[in-house]
Amino acid sequence: MAKKQQESQALQKVNDFMDNIDLFIEQYKNIIIGVIVGLVLLFGGLYAYKHFIKAPKEAKAKDAIFNAQYLFAKDSFQLALNGSGNIQGFKKIADEYGSTAAGNTAKFYAGVCNLNLKKYAEAVKYLEDFSTKDPLGNARKYGCLGDAYAEQKKMDEAINNYKKAYAYDNEVTAPTYMYRAALALELSDKKNEALELYKKLNTTYPNSQEGQAAELSIGKLEQQVK
Repeated sequence: MAKKQQESQALQKVNDFMDNIDLFIEQYKNIIIGVIVGLVLLFGGLYAYKHFIKAPKEAKAKDAIFNAQYLFAKDSFQLALNGSGNIQGFKKIADEYGSTAAGNTAKFYAGVCNLNLKKYAEAVKYLEDFSTKDPLGNARKYGCLGDAYAEQKKMDEAINNYKKAYAYDNEVTAPTYMYRAALALELSDKKNEALELYKKLNTTYPNSQEGQAAELSIGKLEQQVK
């Protein structure tokens, strides 16, 4: 008897719960329908954007950047940056397709082209807008920023960016940017800091061209800071 009473009470609770759900749905059905429709439109819109807008845009950017990269490889920096005729340059690709992967890559190339064309403020603009998760790509980005700032005699900014560049520890770029950071410190009359960095360079990358060149600077600065 007690068992049947418990079952009856449990069934009543289920019925009450379902009645409450029905009441809630009836009371807020317009809001619920609106939320469902909104989610459908949201995910439908994301799908449409990805497949009908972003994908074709990415394909166009990839096609455009190929010719600009060819000009860049030939050191035709003016043409690579601004394009010619039917060939789009890195500047236009970066400005029009900056949200795509190829457009992001074009920002780096546009920065380097401007650097070679001695348009240092423009170089900084494009390089700072470029982003990557690749360590070597970041090392080159910050190294080029260091060069652009150094050419503008903004030595503090140059040193900070060179430090970021050589923080990506690799034998390809780190010796170069460590040497340039030490040289920038020396030119800024921060000889003690420069000396320590030259020593670190010589110890860390002794077989690199920059590591060997650092020996000469070490000898010179040791005489000056005594």
